[in-house]
Amino acid sequence: MTAPMPGRRGFALRLAALAAASALPHAAAGQTGAAADRRRRIFIVCSYDRSYIWSQQTQRGVNAALRRFGYVSAAEETGLLAEQDGFENGRIVLRKAWMDTKRRDSRADIARATARITAEIKAFKPDLLLLGDDNAANFVGNQFVDTGLPIVFWGINGLPLKYGLIQRMDAPGRNVTGVWQSGYHKESLDLLKKIVPSAQTFAILACDSESTRPNVKLIEEMSARGALPLRLVDKAVTNSFEQWKDRALDFAGRVDAIYMLNHDTLRDRDGNHVGYLTAGRWYLENIRIPEASHEDQFVLEGMLLTANDSGFNQGQLAFEMAHDILSRGLSPARMAVRTPERGPYMVNRQRAQALGVDLEDVLYLIDELIDRSLALER
Repeated sequence: MTAPMPGRRGFALRLAALAAASALPHAAAGQTGAAADRRRRIFIVCSYDRSYIWSQQTQRGVNAALRRFGYVSAAEETGLLAEQDGFENGRIVLRKAWMDTKRRDSRADIARATARITAEIKAFKPDLLLLGDDNAANFVGNQFVDTGLPIVFWGINGLPLKYGLIQRMDAPGRNVTGVWQSGYHKESLDLLKKIVPSAQTFAILACDSESTRPNVKLIEEMSARGALPLRLVDKAVTNSFEQWKDRALDFAGRVDAIYMLNHDTLRDRDGNHVGYLTAGRWYLENIRIPEASHEDQFVLEGMLLTANDSGFNQGQLAFEMAHDILSRGLSPARMAVRTPERGPYMVNRQRAQALGVDLEDVLYLIDELIDRSLALER
């Protein structure tokens, strides 16, 4: 089991010693004449890896905003950063780096990824830095806080104040702003209750990661206030795949539904990483009670439903804010941190059929039906 990393804020700050003390945007690099390149230089750091569904969804959102604001054409957007980590045209130069912290989540792994990417950013001299999700925002972001480099993050779970990147949500006060995930947990459970009216109780099933812990806490707080349509009975937060499976089987015999959070940092008895689709396949083949989740990636994987805290919306809104900085000269210090609107109510029809859940009378509640389960296609 991988233990939670204590003192993440201090750890992130100590990593600064691995790189030079300052970073300036490309516009301040002092180039003149033919060497001056007025194209916007944007560096994107993703906390995870290219194959991760959430990473693909957030990139789709960034792509859509790039096209809407005229940075790329429709033809260029098709393959934008899909197969390679660089792209350029007459208006922009983009680079992307991956931390891969779902599969490589030790302190040493994160330190190496942070040092490597920090050096790449400084060599690239971007006009703006986009940071995808918690680990990129925390560990890489803290190398560039209070410098001349504008930073926009997306996908932070829980209030972004926790990483020390901003001073206030409505007025960040520094060179950093962005988009956070408020979580539509109540809405997901409301949808489950409407689709499965007999459900009365639920348990939380999750890995133990930076992305998951704030969501567990939020659900517990809402339950304590009596704000949820089902009663929270128990939770399992672990990075042991064996324990995760045992608790899932236990819940299946004691509660009416499961709230499925991330299961992407699980490890087997030998300490090997267990892919989230591998874990998802086991779950779908062995658990026969309905589940709600908080993001579309889980319904695409094969889980029953979500009120989608959309990765697409996260990436799109983050680049909208980046565009305001690049084109209008707005200061991140005065741009309030934002959260996007909820995405669609999504239901996986294959999972509904496997569970014997009849959707005929509730189709009016559903914005999008999914007819595949990626975890079962492995």
